[in-house]
Amino acid sequence: MTNQSTSTYGISKTHRSPTRGGESVTVCPHAKDRTISGSSHPMWQMPIAAFVLLSACVALIGCRSSSRDNEAVNSEKQVILQAPVVTHASLLPPIQSPPPQSSPPVSPHPQTAQSLHDTNRLLQMVSLPINRMPSATLIGGGGDLADEVRHCGVAPSRFRDLTQAELIALAMQHSEVIRSLGVRVLNSPETVTTTYDPAIRASDPFFGPAAALAEFDSQVASSLTAQNNDRVFNNSTLGGDVQELVQDYVELNSTWRKRNVWGTQFDARSVYTYDSNNRSGNRFPSYWESQIEFGVRQPLLRGAGKQFNLIAGPNARPGFNFSNGIWIARINTQISQTDFDIALRDYFLDLYTAYWELHRQYAAYDAAVEARDVAYDIWQTVLSKKRSGLMGGEAYKEAQSRATYYRYMREVQTALGGGDGSAGLYSAERTLRRLIGLSPTSLELLRPIDPPAEVRFQYDLQASVSKALFNRSELCRQRLELQNRNLRLLAAKNFMLPQLDLVGRTRVRGFGDDLDGDGPRFASATDDLLSLDHQEWQFGVEMGVSPQRRQAKAAIRNASLQLQRERSMLREQERAVAFEVEEAIAEIQSAFLTMQSSIARVDAAQQRLASSEALYRSGKIQLEFLIDATEEVVQSKTQLAVDRSRYSLALVRISRTTGTLLSDLGVHSSPCCH
Repeated sequence: MTNQSTSTYGISKTHRSPTRGGESVTVCPHAKDRTISGSSHPMWQMPIAAFVLLSACVALIGCRSSSRDNEAVNSEKQVILQAPVVTHASLLPPIQSPPPQSSPPVSPHPQTAQSLHDTNRLLQMVSLPINRMPSATLIGGGGDLADEVRHCGVAPSRFRDLTQAELIALAMQHSEVIRSLGVRVLNSPETVTTTYDPAIRASDPFFGPAAALAEFDSQVASSLTAQNNDRVFNNSTLGGDVQELVQDYVELNSTWRKRNVWGTQFDARSVYTYDSNNRSGNRFPSYWESQIEFGVRQPLLRGAGKQFNLIAGPNARPGFNFSNGIWIARINTQISQTDFDIALRDYFLDLYTAYWELHRQYAAYDAAVEARDVAYDIWQTVLSKKRSGLMGGEAYKEAQSRATYYRYMREVQTALGGGDGSAGLYSAERTLRRLIGLSPTSLELLRPIDPPAEVRFQYDLQASVSKALFNRSELCRQRLELQNRNLRLLAAKNFMLPQLDLVGRTRVRGFGDDLDGDGPRFASATDDLLSLDHQEWQFGVEMGVSPQRRQAKAAIRNASLQLQRERSMLREQERAVAFEVEEAIAEIQSAFLTMQSSIARVDAAQQRLASSEALYRSGKIQLEFLIDATEEVVQSKTQLAVDRSRYSLALVRISRTTGTLLSDLGVHSSPCCH
């Protein structure tokens, strides 16, 4: 009955399934029981089949949506990776990153579009925009931006213009220690020259001029002693007619000694004694005795003469190098002063070397910046053509121009911070700052503003060699050393003579009951002394000789060999100076010619670049020719900066080679001894 009722009152609809050709499905919405016509399956299995079919559709749509989402994410990552890294606003021009390679437009499914929108929102939530990044993060470190500028590839913005005159003034003001490009102050501080070295040598208390003069100073000595004696003698004769001697004894002794440059020794002595004893034969129980004596010793052979004493000094012996002679000490002081002049001259040469090196670094940096800007313009032109679909905007050309731009970007950063074997602008600036003696923490970069020399200078070889032979400090030092060795040889010959001295001494005595007073004779020791009644004298000759005189002969042989060595060294140094002068003049000529060639090359390269840009924009040449023209400009300008610095430094070195650098700069430490 139920089945019949369903058949009678139901509404039937017939559907053709696209997957089942001859199978019809009858759906009765108001029926409690459902069956599939032509099938034995019950109607309750229909929801399960519909659920499976719906799940398959959702899975298919989800796969397509996931694939499109992955494409969107990959495209977003591609944009992020292709975007240039921002280092600093002042260093980079505005950059337009190229769009990613897009696929043909596809109408997204509504569910896929919603998934893409959610993905973009997620990326925006987890990503930090570049323009919102802090400046400390942009340059790669924390702290103040000004502190980082001197240590990374950030473009300089604050400068302190420096002229050559100001360079010398600052160097003289801050240079107690003579600095050099080869840093030795940490490893070998004892080898570093300072402004105190000549004074330290001159004030040497053992080998300086003052020590040599001190050997001829007057010497004064004085002593006062008092005694109390209580002595028993077995023999009264030994005790002065007493067996038990009781005595009070006082002695005052004063001495003066002096030696002159002729080798003569003078001495004077005064002695006052008081004696009170119990001898039975005494005229006075106590008495005073006074005496004054003068002595002289004059060498006649060894050690005699003014020349020997000024060279070797008194009490000299062979092999002691006569370190106390006045002339030797003064020559050693002049040698020390000459060493200081040499260090000071080389210091100024290092200053100019660092000055022109920094000038070259600035020129190389400017050339790299100019090339970077040109490369950026080329890149943007190619990128515009690519976006417009024009010829010349091929993908490989855009990539090539972009790679060229970043290559020049790296050259700019290398020109600033160094790399690839070059020091960089900041390193050269720190070197110059260290040589001058300025603080390394200044926010202003030193910038040389004096233009390099471009006028041709001509030097006469013979005149320059003669000037160098007369003025070079090394030759001056060697002449002083030669003079030193010649004096030592003269002094060494004196030791071949025997010792023969004249000696003489005179003495006046006085005796009295009191030291001073009135009365008969011997009442006052002072009156008796002044009466000159008791005079004594002594005169004689002293002689001494070593028959073989081995030490004296060895000293002469050694001094003669030392003198010959220094003469040979002087001749060789003069030859070396002549070659240095010739080399310096040749360097000036070569540097000038190469500089002129570099100037012409820069002019030609700039004309080529301008022509290449016009031809490329009109589509008549390939991109490679424009890039080659840009590289030629950079290389030519960099080489011109090198050649200009070389020529300017060569002019400084010729003054150094001829020995006139300090006088040309107006620096006078001491006159050279010829």
